[in-house]
Amino acid sequence: MKKKEYLKGLFETTYFKDIIERNNLKRGQELEELCNILSSATGELLNSERIANTFLSVRKSKIDRKTIESYIGYFVDAFILKEARRYDVKGRKEIGALRKYYFSDTGLRNARLNFAFPDEGQMLENIVYNELCYNGYSVNVGSFDSVEKNKNGKSVRKTNEVDFYARKGLREYYIQVTADITDENTRNREIRPYILLNDQIQKVIVINKPVKETRDERGFTVIGAADFLLRFIK
Repeated sequence: MKKKEYLKGLFETTYFKDIIERNNLKRGQELEELCNILSSATGELLNSERIANTFLSVRKSKIDRKTIESYIGYFVDAFILKEARRYDVKGRKEIGALRKYYFSDTGLRNARLNFAFPDEGQMLENIVYNELCYNGYSVNVGSFDSVEKNKNGKSVRKTNEVDFYARKGLREYYIQVTADITDENTRNREIRPYILLNDQIQKVIVINKPVKETRDERGFTVIGAADFLLRFIK
């Protein structure tokens, strides 16, 4: 209990106070509300327009996009948040305004939500992102378009996502992070982007289970989170 109260108090007594004083902000309420939104949306694709709409629909208050971008910059500068940008893995370039935001300390994220939303998938994804960065990888959200037939037989363009595209020297990985893949629908969802990519970059599925590293029939690496973090990426 004392640890939880300590983490909750850090935002009020240290982080928010420091950001407000350093940037001469008159009010801290919007800063706190933005932190709550980012905490609950950890690992989701966001931009300033979406966040502004959330303020309006959920918080019943208006905040302009420029202010949101400034506040997020304050969180990044204070080492509270890290930003993962989208990367077109076929066009080999960063794209778009959508970003994912991860907390440098998942304990702080959970404390901000009063430990009420312990989402296993979000937290594992956040931890994997942090450890990749800590171990010297450049990390982006992988994205690419594909053309597929819809139910009416018409060709449509779809945007596909890989949780992470990580690079370090000659090492390149596509990484999907999930709690488990024993469910067939979950497994199909996770491997679908890999099947569509069909390139030579190593494709990894990290699951929150104590399993040994294996290769499936398509050559995709399946590995437990602990083994991935403590050995694979070193």
